[in-house]
Amino acid sequence: MGKKKNKNKVSGAVKTAAKTEKKLANKLKKELANLGEEDIAKVVAQIEREEAKRAAASEKNLPGPPSARAYASLTPHPTLNELILFGGEYHNGQKTEVYNELIFYNPVSNSWRQVKAPGAPPPRSAHQAVATPANKGELWVFGGEFTSPSETQFYHYKDLWCFSLAEKKWEKVVAPNGPSARSGHRMSLVGRRLLVFGGYCDDGRECRYHDDLYAFSLDTRTWEKITPNGRGPSPRSACLMLPAGNDSVIIYGGFSRVRDGRTERACTHTDMFRLTCSAGGTWAWRALGGGARTARAGLAAAVNVHANRAYVFGGVNDVEETEEELKGEMSDDLSVLDLETARWHSVTLRSEQPRPSAVHNTPTEEPSPEIVTVITDEVFTIKLGGAPAAAAGAGGEGEGAVRERAVGGAGGGPSARMSATLAAHRSVLYVYGGVLEKDDKQFYLGDMYSLDLHKLNEWKTIISQPALPDWLGSDSEEYDSEGSDEESDSDDSDEQ
Repeated sequence: MGKKKNKNKVSGAVKTAAKTEKKLANKLKKELANLGEEDIAKVVAQIEREEAKRAAASEKNLPGPPSARAYASLTPHPTLNELILFGGEYHNGQKTEVYNELIFYNPVSNSWRQVKAPGAPPPRSAHQAVATPANKGELWVFGGEFTSPSETQFYHYKDLWCFSLAEKKWEKVVAPNGPSARSGHRMSLVGRRLLVFGGYCDDGRECRYHDDLYAFSLDTRTWEKITPNGRGPSPRSACLMLPAGNDSVIIYGGFSRVRDGRTERACTHTDMFRLTCSAGGTWAWRALGGGARTARAGLAAAVNVHANRAYVFGGVNDVEETEEELKGEMSDDLSVLDLETARWHSVTLRSEQPRPSAVHNTPTEEPSPEIVTVITDEVFTIKLGGAPAAAAGAGGEGEGAVRERAVGGAGGGPSARMSATLAAHRSVLYVYGGVLEKDDKQFYLGDMYSLDLHKLNEWKTIISQPALPDWLGSDSEEYDSEGSDEESDSDDSDEQ
C-alpha cells in the first residue's frame, strides 16, 4: 500500500517565503523600536477609534490660514460659495506630518473655518475628494496614504467616506468589491457614479501601479469593476481625470516606473484617452491626439463643468535621472483643455499682453493675424491663444500644441510648483499649496492665489508665501512623483 500524501504539507518555497516575511517583520519591528514608532497599521486603527468617540461636531474660525501642505484636496462646495480643504501632508526634510483637518474657506469674507465632526477619517494625503449637491450636500473621499513621521512606513487606504455637509458628520461607507488600497489615483463624478482610476501602492518591498477602473453608484452604494472596450491607459498614478459631461471622462498623462532591462526608469506619460459610456451602459476607451505638450508630472487640474473646459497648472519635467536621484524643472504654466475637442490652449492674462510699441515711420510688414479661439458659455467669454508658430510649422506638433509660457511667479501669481491643489468655483480659479524643488530640497508651500476667469486681468494673492523654512534633511533626497494633486481637486486633483 502506498504512502498517503499529507494534504497539509507545505512546500519548501512557501516555507522559505514565510520565513523571509517573518524576518522582514522582525527587522521592521526593531527599526521602529529604535525610531520610537509603532506599527503604522496599529496607529491608523487607533486614530480611527479615537475619531469615532467624538460625540458632536464643533466649529471654530481659524485666526489665520492653514499650514503649508501638498497632496491635499480642495473641493468646491456644491451649494455655497466656499472651498473645502481636506487632508494633505507636510515634510521638512526630517519628519512628515499628515492631516485629516476639514477646513472651509469663504472667499467673500476671506476667512477659514475648521469643522471637527464625529467619525472622521484618519489622516491622509494623495487621496481624492468629490462633492455632490445630493442630500443637501455631500463630500466623498476615497483612498490615499498615511506616512509615518520618519517616512519608514507607508499605509495605503482603500476606504470610502461620506461627509454630510448638512448634518456635519462623517460616515465610513462599507461596500464590497471595491478598488484595492492605493494613493495617487483619480476620482471623478460622472452622473450618479464615482469613477476611480489608476494609482499606486508601495508596501516597502514592491511598488505597483494600477490601470483598473471602478464605478461606485451613489444610488445603490455598490462598487462595480468596469472593463471597457478598446485599449486604455497603461498603469499609472497622478494622471488627470477630467469629467466631460454626464457620460465620459478624459484621462491625460500621469507617472509610473517602467522596467528597462534589469533596471527601472521614471516615465511621465503624455498620452490622452476618452472613456465614454454608451446609452446601453457599455464603456469604451478611445485614444485622443490632443496636440504636443511638454511631459510633466505633479500637475494640478480643475474643471469648469459649465464651460466644459479644464484648467491645468504647474508640474515638473524630469530632465535628469541617475541611480541616486531624479532632477526636474518646475513649471508655473497655466493651460486650458477644451474637453469637447480635446485641444490644449495657452491662457494669456490681460496684464501680460505686450504694450503697443511707439509708432515709427519705417514701413513694416503686416503680420499675419493670430488664430484666436473665443469660447462663451453665456456667463463669461474667454479668448484662448492658438498654437505657437513654431508648433504649427514644420515641427509637426499641430494646431493643438501648447505655447510654453510663464503665468505666475514673476507676474505676481503662483510660482513654479508641483502637486498643488486647484479648484474652479463660480468663475474663479484658486491655487493653493504644493511643493517647490530648489537646490535638491523640497519645500512645502502655503500660499494661495485666485484668478477671475471672467476678467482674466491678473492673479490675486490671498495668502503670501513667507520666506522658505530651513531644510532639515540631506541635500540629495530622491524626488518621488507618485503624489497627486492634486490634485487637485478639482473639480477634479487631482491630481491632487
